[in-house]
Amino acid sequence: MLKKSGLFLMVLFVLTGGFETISAQFTIKIPKIKKPSVEQPKTDEPKTNDDNSTTSDGNRSKSNKSKGDVGFMPRPRGTNVPVLLKDSVNIKISTQNNYWKTPNEQNHSSWMPLIQFGLFYDESETMRYTIEWLKPDGTVWFSEPTDDRQTRFSSEIFDAKSTDAAGTYGFRLFNSKTKETLLQGKFKVGKIMLNPGEPRYKNQAMFYVDNDWSLPVGYVGFEASTSWDYDPNPTVYMWFKGDLKADDFEARLFHNNQQVTSTDDGGTITDGSTFAEKRNPDSCFQSTEVCRYTLWNFTWKKFLVESYNWDATAASSYVRQQPDGIYTKDKPGEYTVKIFHKGQQVRETKFTVQPNGWLAANPFASQIPLDRYKTVVPVKIMGTLDKWNAAAWKTDAFYGNPLSGFTMP
Repeated sequence: MLKKSGLFLMVLFVLTGGFETISAQFTIKIPKIKKPSVEQPKTDEPKTNDDNSTTSDGNRSKSNKSKGDVGFMPRPRGTNVPVLLKDSVNIKISTQNNYWKTPNEQNHSSWMPLIQFGLFYDESETMRYTIEWLKPDGTVWFSEPTDDRQTRFSSEIFDAKSTDAAGTYGFRLFNSKTKETLLQGKFKVGKIMLNPGEPRYKNQAMFYVDNDWSLPVGYVGFEASTSWDYDPNPTVYMWFKGDLKADDFEARLFHNNQQVTSTDDGGTITDGSTFAEKRNPDSCFQSTEVCRYTLWNFTWKKFLVESYNWDATAASSYVRQQPDGIYTKDKPGEYTVKIFHKGQQVRETKFTVQPNGWLAANPFASQIPLDRYKTVVPVKIMGTLDKWNAAAWKTDAFYGNPLSGFTMP
């Protein structure tokens, strides 16, 4: 989804959510480790002087003092220390219709885990990582190097290490060079029989990773496609289960309990397009309401953040792109987002705008870094659209790394 772009605000945050507990047969024991220090992504200092200056993008910024020092927030710049973006971690399943322990048996499904993740840094060094997978009893299952920032299916590993058991498994992602651990946690694997009651297919099943913890986790920020040159539209992100249609959604935005706009008045509603915004898209091919998760994005056309006018010949240092727009600087304070599906409210969240028009930080900012100036917000789940475990987020959020103080509304 393409977005207009411009003045940003940088807030690095974290969230947690809830998920459905699968009938795990074991309790995984994960060795305790010392958590590494996390360096937050950095930005240039906002430019608010009277003289023209050059930003990290090479763009020229102009004074905006006449407009109340709105300020310019440039692109975030990574350092030479990679920062793991926890919201991008995606553990998924690769299933085959064979099992190495029963080579002469047909229709015996088994699986192996895969991982994808994102990093924020200046790309000045080639990073190498290893993922160590743990069995439900906490012992090492197998380990493998990542291919850049993911692992790929390996027939060699599958034919020697795949399993046909659901349950709770563990993992440790670490730097292959320094042995420093980036993330250690757990994930729950569910199992759905494909042909129950048919003896010849008694071992044929669909496996998936339970991500019910993600539903109470929402984000407010900007799309990766934001180009930073015009007034950007803040976007709200929320997780939903199953196969849903954009036309069935409506997002209403309230300020001080008064509705200011709706996606029905102009805006975009899209489903996630990256690996970090989809869970089990391939392994969950049946009963999608149980095991398929999608991060939906909601943006309002008239809801914008002020940015600079980059035209050096312009008479004024700033010209708003939409004269009839709803600008955050004009309406600071608390906002409420209400999501409707087929006319019924199914989600609600809140976020705050500072007097300068930037998104405000929340208590979770120091716990997890995020890119694209996103903030993390708890989401209230309403109605009966989703079938999920409303308590799972308390222990399983971010694959066993819940945020301190996070509470589902």
